[in-house]
Amino acid sequence: MTDTEIIYISQQNEENKMLSHLIKYGFSPRWVNYNNTENLNFPHPCVVIIDIDSNKISTALENLSGYKGFDEAIKLILVDNPDIPTLDWQVKNYDFIIRPVDSINLSLLIEKTVLVDRYRNMMGLLAKESESRIGILEHLINLKGSAESDFSTERDLFLKVLDLEKKLLQEQLSLNESIRNIALFRKNEYISMKDRIKAEELLADLRRKELIDARSTISAQENLIDFSSKELHEAKKIIDARESVEELGRLEAIQLHEEIKALKKNIVELEKEIAKLKKENEELKRKK
Repeated sequence: MTDTEIIYISQQNEENKMLSHLIKYGFSPRWVNYNNTENLNFPHPCVVIIDIDSNKISTALENLSGYKGFDEAIKLILVDNPDIPTLDWQVKNYDFIIRPVDSINLSLLIEKTVLVDRYRNMMGLLAKESESRIGILEHLINLKGSAESDFSTERDLFLKVLDLEKKLLQEQLSLNESIRNIALFRKNEYISMKDRIKAEELLADLRRKELIDARSTISAQENLIDFSSKELHEAKKIIDARESVEELGRLEAIQLHEEIKALKKNIVELEKEIAKLKKENEELKRKK
């Protein structure tokens, strides 16, 4: 039995992210541009991934149905919603996958689809070959009891049986290999998930430490603001006291100035009185 081919049909170029993810996960998809499907064929077995606009799905399925092998191929159709208009013809072997599509889940789905397809084909081969095998055994039994039996005929029949056993063994090995690949893929995904969880835990711990540091910083800032507020309050009290002293000093200065002015006025009056007395004294002296 040949390997299952994966065909990725899209309207985008080969740089499609989903296509890149499938290659990253170990697949070898054949990219086909939906706008250029000339000479397209679908070998058996085949898984077809259709990634185009949802409103073009019906037309695309109808167009692709004319290509050899498309009806038998397994079709995974990426759509925005599963409400695709009913067609006049039947589409076989298909399943809708609702966008957005996770690349890991799509890879697992493809792997499982390939595995189931291989198993189904192997069972078909087994059923087909079993019919001929039963006929061969019946013929061997008949030959054993008859005189017509000869060594070369029996040898050819046994070689056919051995060839059938060899084919069945090869199919079983191929099936086991597919199962092993799925197990390895899941193991790697499990390891990746553990790494992501560990990274998220480290990130959460870092954020927790940042939150603690932020709280400490906020507390320190609040203490600084409180201290600054107290200093500001004390400074205001000092300024108010100084203003009160200055106001008191200004009033005292005005009062002192008034007193000095009054004293100067008294001095002037006293000087006039003294001068007057001196004059009277001089006149008294002359009269004597």
